[in-house]
Amino acid sequence: MRELLAEAIRLAVNVERNSERLYRMGAMAATELVHRSFFERLAQEESRHIEALLQQLSQREAAETEPAAMPARIPATVEAATPPVNHLHQALLDKRFSIDLYATFCRCFKEPALCRFFDAALAVARREFKLITAEYLKGSRSDVSASSPPRRSHVRGDLPHRIPNRHTQLFFAMQDCGRQSRIG
Repeated sequence: MRELLAEAIRLAVNVERNSERLYRMGAMAATELVHRSFFERLAQEESRHIEALLQQLSQREAAETEPAAMPARIPATVEAATPPVNHLHQALLDKRFSIDLYATFCRCFKEPALCRFFDAALAVARREFKLITAEYLKGSRSDVSASSPPRRSHVRGDLPHRIPNRHTQLFFAMQDCGRQSRIG
């Protein structure tokens, strides 16, 4: 049981390290101070989570989970091509993955210690997801101009009078029920 809990902690540490790496890359690529400080704050939170998780492991087990090498600097071509909204979107996807993973593990394992661990990790991931979502929505509102057309581009009205294709399942279903179709 202890080995299973240690493996769960190592998995959570790897997920948190990937998130931290993503946030640090977002901070390096951000051009505005607001976005840079947001990503740096998220990365610091992730590093605190990693430290807290590693404290739950013994010294030998913590030594087995070595930190992955971080890139020193993102190439300039990547920085210019990726606006902060893309990094926020990627952070949303990453955190959504974490939430789905932790929720799946909560449902799969019946051991109380594992369930408590993954419940706590799930609560933290959901809180961070709310923060990232709020920042993402804040950024998307400023990008939309007042002169942009409304989202709905179609015109509502009557459906055109069409006879159903004689080779579709809908046509066969109408023939089987014996009623006349209102479509054709």
